[in-house]
Amino acid sequence: MDAFISQHEYALAWSVYLLAGLGFCLFWWKVTSIVRHDGWRDLFRGIALVLMFTPWFSDETHEHFAPAIVVAFMDFLLGGSDNGLAASLALLVATALMLTALIVRRVMARRAAPN
Repeated sequence: MDAFISQHEYALAWSVYLLAGLGFCLFWWKVTSIVRHDGWRDLFRGIALVLMFTPWFSDETHEHFAPAIVVAFMDFLLGGSDNGLAASLALLVATALMLTALIVRRVMARRAAPN
């Protein structure tokens, strides 16, 4: 069993992280269901998704990924490499894409709604 874990620890770690993220998303969806305004509710949900599931390279060799928020915090706290700045930029781009998708969705819904 130890050989299996040591051989597949990267995949196992991501599997556990994604499963925990899915559990948190279910919890967050339930918590944000009390928000009446669709725009705010979708924004809160989108920000949580972007922060949890945006990956970035965790090392200089670009061999392994980690959540971008973790890479950014670790590099800023420990004074590591430029990965923290790049991870922050990845989070910024993912947030911009999420906001663009929410705006397009909102505009399309207003056009489809009868007056």
